[in-house]
Amino acid sequence: MELIASSNPTLHVFHQEGGWHWGITIERAAGGGMKVVAYSDEGFDSEDEAREDGEQVLRSEDWRSRQSFSRSERRPGCT
Repeated sequence: MELIASSNPTLHVFHQEGGWHWGITIERAAGGGMKVVAYSDEGFDSEDEAREDGEQVLRSEDWRSRQSFSRSERRPGCT
């Protein structure tokens, strides 16, 4: 299933449950508000790491076809 964005996606970086995470949102087509279209499964050690990873997904537009991402998918050697 491919997601079609009604607006430009927005990257959010936040601290939760002991780690830094990222999420990508778009405006909902109907009813208002925002919809989470992609997010990081695992926490990062720093805000900068989470932001860098989220920006990579945003640039690659992988968020259009998938919702969750693990660190090891984009960072060789990470567990």
